[in-house]
Amino acid sequence: MNRKLAILIAIGLILLCVGSTSLLLLDLIKGDGNMVVAGIPMLPIAKWSFIIALLWALWTGVKFKVEALLNLFLAFFMTILVVAVLEIGSGWVLKAQANKGPKIEGPEHSMDMDPILGYKPKPNGTYSGIKKVDGKAIYDIRYQTDSNSLRITPTDSSKKPIDFAQFYGCSMTFGEGVQSNETIPFYFGQYTTNFTPYNFAYSGYGPHQALARLETQAPSQIVKEKHGVGFYIYIDDHVNRVLGTMTNFGYNRGNAPYYHNESGKLEHSGLFSNGRKLRSLMYSIMLESNLLKLFKVGYPFKITKDDYALTADVIAGAAKAFEVQFPRQPFYAVIYPTTIDSNLIIGLLKERNVKVIDLSKLFNPLDPRYAIPHDEHPTALGNQVFTKALIQKIKEAQLPK
Repeated sequence: MNRKLAILIAIGLILLCVGSTSLLLLDLIKGDGNMVVAGIPMLPIAKWSFIIALLWALWTGVKFKVEALLNLFLAFFMTILVVAVLEIGSGWVLKAQANKGPKIEGPEHSMDMDPILGYKPKPNGTYSGIKKVDGKAIYDIRYQTDSNSLRITPTDSSKKPIDFAQFYGCSMTFGEGVQSNETIPFYFGQYTTNFTPYNFAYSGYGPHQALARLETQAPSQIVKEKHGVGFYIYIDDHVNRVLGTMTNFGYNRGNAPYYHNESGKLEHSGLFSNGRKLRSLMYSIMLESNLLKLFKVGYPFKITKDDYALTADVIAGAAKAFEVQFPRQPFYAVIYPTTIDSNLIIGLLKERNVKVIDLSKLFNPLDPRYAIPHDEHPTALGNQVFTKALIQKIKEAQLPK
């Protein structure tokens, strides 16, 4: 083989690599994201054309003394070598750190995938949630779900409630780490006489699941009563969930509703996994990096006021959707106790005419009386104190001015 032909083959392989990669990215951005274009799988073509082009560049550069190809090979090779060394070293450091700290296991959840919510509890069953630290259980709960995949809240059969109390939120509201007779919805039903509690929350959920659910007719078909009240219980991490940050992607792999602002209007583009295919792919790759884990690198790098504004838009959307299904019934955003300043989200919610109950300073959420050890979720006592304060705020709101 002569020098000219070898160089042409090298150029062809490079163009094949660039072209297949470009088609792959185009499919992820504009197509269906299955990495197949015109019936041709692009991922293996992009992968192998890169490897072969790199090896061919080495062979051609050495045999025919083509300096440009040698430099190209060396640049890629050294980059790969440096990254590989850093990844291996970071992995050793992470392993050493893990061996020094407590070994935390669980909890694992029994769930089904859902095209609207991303995922949901398995219906019609009894399930467990166990979390261990160094082999010792810090909680071991059992709970039941109904045919609608909602956690069943025990109620007093002697009461004849006439109103509903719908609870939306995350694991704090769902009752991660506590039994079914120790959750916020349970205590609300216990401390009032006329409300049937409905627990629409689940672990890892955020305002986007509340809005996505309320955009369907499911709540009005599940809730029997015509009058009542709705609550969305907010914690600061819900901003990350609405944004679908890299850290949050590591939890749900993009199986969550994707809302974003387009020209000042809130848009719903399915789930993150299919509405942001390219970013989902990049997150999947980046989450495997030991180097990024070691230095706790996430994306976006900073949460801005615009991100809080998007979260407020989603909560406001949920409040409006609730009003459509349950006309003239109040819906409140309830700010859970936090060590973070909540004035920004409260102000944004009020600007959007969302009723807000601020319990952010009710207690220190890190106090071991109110938070499960080695876990951020509230204890039964924390749920009791929170629910009593919530009921008192509702009574004050209903008093004549």
